[in-house]
Amino acid sequence: MKKFYENYWTKRGRSGNRPRYLIFSEWIPAGSKVLDIGCGDGYFGEFLAKNKRVDYTGTDISETALKSAQGRGLKVAQLDASNDLGKFEPQSFDFIVMSEFIEHIPNSEEVLKTAGRIARKGVLISIPNVAYWKFRLQLLLGNFPKQWAVAPEEHLRYWSVSDFKKTAENAGFKIQEIRSSNGRKIFRDIWPNLFGFQVCFYLKPTGLGGRY
Repeated sequence: MKKFYENYWTKRGRSGNRPRYLIFSEWIPAGSKVLDIGCGDGYFGEFLAKNKRVDYTGTDISETALKSAQGRGLKVAQLDASNDLGKFEPQSFDFIVMSEFIEHIPNSEEVLKTAGRIARKGVLISIPNVAYWKFRLQLLLGNFPKQWAVAPEEHLRYWSVSDFKKTAENAGFKIQEIRSSNGRKIFRDIWPNLFGFQVCFYLKPTGLGGRY
């Protein structure tokens, strides 16, 4: 996996602003302690540090990505979150961010549950919604939806909005808020499972452990 994402960040180039970053930043109070899992080249971390004055740590499996993040003046740590997330102490961060990350790993439920132990206030996640209306139409026509940026093996897991709600609840979270970051605004807000292309979740740990 490490070799794959070194190649991924070499081919992809630098990140830019995304609508989901504005949603996450609205959910994170100024001065919060934040762990960004799968931080990539640190664009969002730099945005948070400048605009919300957070105590930020970014993690990624790719050395290439982390060098870019360090170049932005960010504190970073290299780790494979699918295996190494448990090294952090319980409730050692206010918020954990997983921005377009959790669909890239096979043991998503395990990582989600571990994140719930590390976060004091919330776990903020965005996922591509496989039930988006254009994806449904593509499936109807016999084509699998394209959600990847560089190679199809990037995404190992797929959820609709309703499916991910169940996943989060089974992992021991209360769903605080759901907001779509892409799609036609009025429709995506009313019916995100059909009209939200990319969907953000504010999950609050309950401490109950969940079903997994």
